[in-house]
Amino acid sequence: MKKQWIVGTALLMLMTGNAWADGEPPTENILKDQFKKQYHGILKLDAITLKNLDAKGNQATWSAEGDVSSSDDLYTWVGQLADYELLEQTWTKDKPVKFSAMLTSKGTPASGWSVNFYSFQAAASDRGRGGRRYQNE
Repeated sequence: MKKQWIVGTALLMLMTGNAWADGEPPTENILKDQFKKQYHGILKLDAITLKNLDAKGNQATWSAEGDVSSSDDLYTWVGQLADYELLEQTWTKDKPVKFSAMLTSKGTPASGWSVNFYSFQAAASDRGRGGRRYQNE
């Protein structure tokens, strides 16, 4: 009977161990710094909300949503006329755009963090739906 209690307690501890591994997410400043490095300073993270999807030890996978903006005006090539290139401004500097992404974090507040963003999705333009407007004459 004593062995059954020990085995039962051990199994219970192993099954609930995953909940202990959730820990806390990286701070917002760490996320902003890592995001800026990963996207070479072209994009910057304005606001972020994390939802924990999985955690094992000091490694976790998160779903992220929030606002991102560009650190400069961004343009897209749309055509060419002789020696001239036609560009369309797609993102305006410091104008927020909603995004969603996944990220993995590794570490603890004491040891430091390593963060990787992936599956990043955002609008192609900060103007929202509709894009260009044409007027019929």
